[in-house]
Amino acid sequence: MSIGDCAAVRPFAVGVAGLSAALYVTGLSGVLAWVTGLRRRGVADSRAARDWYLLAALVGLPAAPLLAFTLVSALR
Repeated sequence: MSIGDCAAVRPFAVGVAGLSAALYVTGLSGVLAWVTGLRRRGVADSRAARDWYLLAALVGLPAAPLLAFTLVSALR
């Protein structure tokens, strides 16, 4: 499978990698803020907060690059 000349694809790949990292960090920050609020209200303990954070990290790892690829492709 060929996606084109390396020089032409490089800006696309850099955009996907950068957006993927930004989406991943933003998503994890949102989950961290959510579970911190749950802990503050006494709805969840630190173990549940850690479990939600780890679940978000594992689900977000493959999801962020796929979403970034879709978004960069659509805006191209």
